[in-house]
Formats: sequence, structure tokens, C-alpha cells
Amino acid sequence: LLRSPDSGIFTIFSSLLILCSPHWIELPCLKSFRSKFVEVPSNVSFSSCMLPVRQLLSFLTFFSTLLIMANGNSTNLILYLHNYSFYAQKVMLALNEKKLSFQSHVIDITKGKQYDTWYLEKINPRGEVPVLNDTTKLIPDSARIIDYLEDNFSNEQHPRLTPLEPIQRQKTERFREMIDKIPGNTVTMGALYHTQYVANPKLPFIGPVRSMMKSSFEKTGENLREIAQTKPDSVKEVLLKKADEFNKTYATVTNKEKFDELMAQVGMTLDAVEEQLKNGRQKPTDWLIHKDFTTADVSLTTLLYRLDIVGLSDHLFPKDGRPQVHDYFGRVQQRPAFKESFPGLFYHFKAFFGFQ
Repeated sequence: LLRSPDSGIFTIFSSLLILCSPHWIELPCLKSFRSKFVEVPSNVSFSSCMLPVRQLLSFLTFFSTLLIMANGNSTNLILYLHNYSFYAQKVMLALNEKKLSFQSHVIDITKGKQYDTWYLEKINPRGEVPVLNDTTKLIPDSARIIDYLEDNFSNEQHPRLTPLEPIQRQKTERFREMIDKIPGNTVTMGALYHTQYVANPKLPFIGPVRSMMKSSFEKTGENLREIAQTKPDSVKEVLLKKADEFNKTYATVTNKEKFDELMAQVGMTLDAVEEQLKNGRQKPTDWLIHKDFTTADVSLTTLLYRLDIVGLSDHLFPKDGRPQVHDYFGRVQQRPAFKESFPGLFYHFKAFFGFQ
């Protein structure tokens, strides 16, 4: 509980809030369920319950921060992130697997805060997360951050995620490189456009959120160019280049043939993973490469999680299709670091009410 304030009692408590808050009676998916347990006055409005719910969430957020501090999680590492960012999730998983404490500085990319002048000029001129600050330097890019953590924080207290044995190290690096070639953000957005691949998406990629994300995505290039015109020349040039790069991403996301090719790439990657899990491990209880968790597992876990929540897991690794991958994902979700790294119900609930 102390290491993961997004689970345990907080998840239970937020579930009770969902059931007991009068506003949620308006949701069809909960109406029939709640009516069996909760009597809700018909004259109670959303506005009357919003304030106490927000106050309660504010208290819980403050309380969870105190718990983290009490657990000794003060650190010199600061991670600029957003909890829904594919690449930030990868870094958080590596940090938690290495048992490294860190301070989270949330950049609300849903509101464009990554393009605030202070962030562009002082943290990352590309306006991206994650960025790691170790008090002496800033390290952008998830792959570079994970390499930095491996090089500087691998000892008895902080487990190494890269095997020392040459053959296993080489295999780890090969699988990590292969998995990291899959563009997580492109897959995410493509799933919103090509619904023939999608079944059972999960929070937060459900309902109206999908439409909102598509609308925001389609304006990205235009918004980047507008923002660039308001920034200093050094930042302006970077943002204009990023806007040009976005055009290529947009073409892949929205074009059926190109997205089909991307899905085929994902499929071939998972075929290689399936074969490794089936025939390449010494024991069935090993992870992808080794008995210990590796950087390849970090990349694979983050990818499988994203495929699952956007609704692509039934297509790409069903039990009767790629059973080894399916079982791996079920097993990896039980790791403490997984539960600490990916948003749970409490975080989704906070995000709904505007907390990050």
C-alpha cells in the first residue's frame, strides 16, 4: 500500500465513491447495478455532489503523498511524465523494477502543458515526456533514460535489468530493440480509427474519450505550427520540424493499408516473442529471456499493456492464438512493479474529475 497509493484501499474507496455518488446514477452501465444497492434522491444534481467528491479526492491525493514520504521515497530523481503516456509508463516500469524511488512531476499533455514555455525552454524543446532529471542533467527519451538507469543504478539494492552473461545479454538487447521499433503512440491512435481490429477496450480508451482523442489528434499538426509561432526561434524550429514529422504519423494512423502493415509488424514481433517463450527459455517460470526481469521484459510488458487497453489484445494475443504471450501478460500483471507503474481505477477516477 505504501509503495502503491493507486491500489489497495484507494481503489476500494474510489469504487465506493462511484457506487454512492448520486451523479453516477445517470450512467446506464451503473444504473441497474446501483439501483439494487443504493437509494438515490431524484432531486440530487451533479453540481451538488461534484464539490465534495473533488474535496475528498484532493484529500486522498494529499494523503497518498504523505504515505509515500513516510515510506522514505524521497529521491534526487525527478521524472517528468504523464501517467497515460506509453513511453513514460515504460520508464516508470523500469524505475519500479529497479526499486528506485523517484518524484513524479506530472505534465498534463491532455491540456497541452508540454508546450508551456518553461517546459520547452528548460526541460524538453520537443515538448515530450518522459524526461528524467537527476539534478545534474536532463535525460529525454525512454530508451536513453532506461540505459542511464542501468548504467548508474545497478547494484544489490537496485536489480540489474540487463543480464551479464554475453549470450543472454545479446538476446535481451535484440528483443528489446525489436519490440521498441513498434511505435506505441501510432498503434494507440490507429486503434481509434481502424475499429475492425478492436474489441473490449479498457479505461481510459472507451466511449467519448476515443472521439475526443481523435479530434485532438487531427488538430495536432496545426496546433504545433500555431504554438511554434509564439516561441523563441530555438524552440520554434524544433516544433516546426515536429509538425512535419506528425504528418507522417498521421498518414500511417489514418491510412488503412499503412496501418495494416503496422499491425503485421506487431504480429511478426509477437510471433518471435511467442517462439522465444515456447522454446527459448530454460524454465517455464522464466520471463522472456531470463529468470530475472530484463529490459526486454520492460518493453514487452509496456507494449502488451497498451495493446490490451486500446482493445487489440483479443486480435493480437488471444488464448487460442498466441497462448504463450497471453499467459505471459496474465503473469506479469501480478508483479508489484506492474501495479505501481500503470494507472488503476483510483487514478482513472481522479483524472475524470480533473486531478493528475
